[in-house]
Amino acid sequence: MSDRDYLPLSTTLVKTLTDKLYEKRKTAALEIEKMVREFMTAQNYEQIERICRILSEYFVLSQNGNFRRGGLIGIAALAIACGKEAQRFKTYLVPPVLQCFLDNDPKVRYYACESLYNIAKVLRTVTLSYFNEIFDSLSKLVCDLEPTVKSGAELCDRLLKDIVIETCSQFEVIAFIPLLRERIYVRNAFTRQFIVSWVSLLTSVPEFDMVQYLPEIMDGLFHILGDPNPEIRKSCEILFSEFLTILKSSQVQPDMFEDMTRILIQNCQSSDELIQYTALHWLREFLNMPKCHQVLLPHSAGLLSAVLPCFSYDDDNQTAKEINSVLRQLIKNESSKRNENNAAQNLPDLTITKMVEVLKTQIQSGASPSRIIALGWVHHLFECLQDQMVAHIDVLFPTLFRVLSDPTDETGSYPIKPPAPLITANLPLSLRKKPNKQQHQHTTEAVLLVLQVFALISTSNRTNTDRNYNDYFTKFIIVLMDLFRTDRGLLEARGSFIIRQLCMLLSPEDIYKTLSETLANEPDTNFAAIMVKILSSILLTSTELHDLRVKLKNLQTTESAGLFVCLYKTWCHNPIALVALCFLSQNYDHACKLVQLFADIEVTVDFLIEIDKLVQLLESPIFTYLRLALLDVENNQTLIRALCGLLMLLPGKTDAFHVLRRRLECVPNFIDKFTSVDKRVANLSMNAKVNETTNDPRKNINFDELQQYYLAIQNKHVDSKKQRYRYTPTSDGL
Repeated sequence: MSDRDYLPLSTTLVKTLTDKLYEKRKTAALEIEKMVREFMTAQNYEQIERICRILSEYFVLSQNGNFRRGGLIGIAALAIACGKEAQRFKTYLVPPVLQCFLDNDPKVRYYACESLYNIAKVLRTVTLSYFNEIFDSLSKLVCDLEPTVKSGAELCDRLLKDIVIETCSQFEVIAFIPLLRERIYVRNAFTRQFIVSWVSLLTSVPEFDMVQYLPEIMDGLFHILGDPNPEIRKSCEILFSEFLTILKSSQVQPDMFEDMTRILIQNCQSSDELIQYTALHWLREFLNMPKCHQVLLPHSAGLLSAVLPCFSYDDDNQTAKEINSVLRQLIKNESSKRNENNAAQNLPDLTITKMVEVLKTQIQSGASPSRIIALGWVHHLFECLQDQMVAHIDVLFPTLFRVLSDPTDETGSYPIKPPAPLITANLPLSLRKKPNKQQHQHTTEAVLLVLQVFALISTSNRTNTDRNYNDYFTKFIIVLMDLFRTDRGLLEARGSFIIRQLCMLLSPEDIYKTLSETLANEPDTNFAAIMVKILSSILLTSTELHDLRVKLKNLQTTESAGLFVCLYKTWCHNPIALVALCFLSQNYDHACKLVQLFADIEVTVDFLIEIDKLVQLLESPIFTYLRLALLDVENNQTLIRALCGLLMLLPGKTDAFHVLRRRLECVPNFIDKFTSVDKRVANLSMNAKVNETTNDPRKNINFDELQQYYLAIQNKHVDSKKQRYRYTPTSDGL
């Protein structure tokens, strides 16, 4: 450029302004300031605009570093000289300076900050028209490696904040939010601190109403909350607290809560404890706001997915517990409204389906405490929304059954029963594994909840009013038997517990009748014998089955006689259990015949052990009536003979032998020593006449037919045993 192109700037002034020395450039800037003031006095705005164009185009935007440095200090001097009239030339002042913020020369970047500071002091409100550009540039300079540049950017930042607060009515927040939403995800710690400070400032000014823009920046704030710098985390935590305080007292549109809820649910699953706690805390506060209830209910599945993983063995998460409790209550309230209005607008089928999927996933793969809560939710949903949950029974059935068979430790075993002391005592201390009582407790709770759910399922939507339960009840019993058959460890560890709990939740009579009908055609005779042994033990010992025992003992109705026959056919798989059933039902004559048939049975150690256990049961309070019946020697000859038959089967050195022998020795006129044959015949004839005149359901029981059925079942057991022990040669030969 020629000297004429720089006019009204003289050649000397241009040379001085582009000098390497700062003092000379400063002198040139003062001269420009003086010149501009003179033009301002003469209102010669054309010359001022020409100087602006020269400084911006030929100096600030020059490729020469000295020119850029000189142009920046000169353009700041011009703005100072113009004063309030500087806004006439804002297009020549701010944009060129902002371009120098990204200059490769750190000195140029510093002088750009200095120049912008002086220009902004003059322009004040006018500066806000370039707010987004300035903010974007400063967000990059605050993390500059050059300390002087960083301090210059911070100086501009403070001035810009003062201007925004002073002229808040002219600041357009809505235009700033898109830029903030973009820059908020920057990972640099200095930039994050810069952004948090600005959001905090805008939040503190009520006129800006930053709460309405919170859904747009909330996710980014959670990213900043996870910063490793403690100061940044603390600043962001305080900001979240301020937002929540404002939110509680402000009128917010429902759709805003929906958007924020989605973000909170997502961040509840963060591995960062502070992020997780903050998200849970916000959700809890939302749930405690009545105005949010109708908005949050459709997001119940998301809330569950956020809360359930927060439960663990060691972490007593009170916030998660409160959210869980409040959400359960909301579901219950919604159920009540549904019953009243016959509608559930806030819990459509799609929401229920999503909730079931979340619960199913948590039951399958969650930690034990989370699984307990999830199972409790399944039970709660069936209680409150039974009609809607019926459609999901088939989806939940396999998952619930897996809970029954899930091991409680990493070894895949069922440590319900404690190991034998002699076994663990021989192990070194390093190999002795202490049982986790808490895990075992959770396992028990899980099994109980599953059984409670099955009880609810079995009684829901009965199509046949003549039955107490629906088709799922029978299906459940069948699948349970299949599970016991394939997993003998489960049967041994939890089989008795599961059956007892079912008898507490449902009718014991229906449970036993359905189990008997299911086992009647069981092809695996060994499994059937084991099941009958367990069922017999429960029947004869459990308090829960007291009414069933009384019914079988008296057999006063046709229904009770039919129940006896049903049980009899299944109990045929276990001879000792069958004799016990006859003792329980006071069918002593048939019991005596069965004991006599034991002569044709292979007497094994297991067989003798079962007799031993039966003798011990006969000494229990349950069989008090049987022991008292021994006093009536004349009418209970078959009972005495049956007991004598058991005595003859027991080895003479066993405790059971001596117990039973001493009991029989207490019988008056031991056995039938002093009872005449004629008297016994007379008694039998008299009893027969009584039975003919009374409507005794026992006479409808065909014991001869039952005995033949028993013999047929025992023959199946003999054949099955032969098959198990038959030698099968290998195909390889010798």
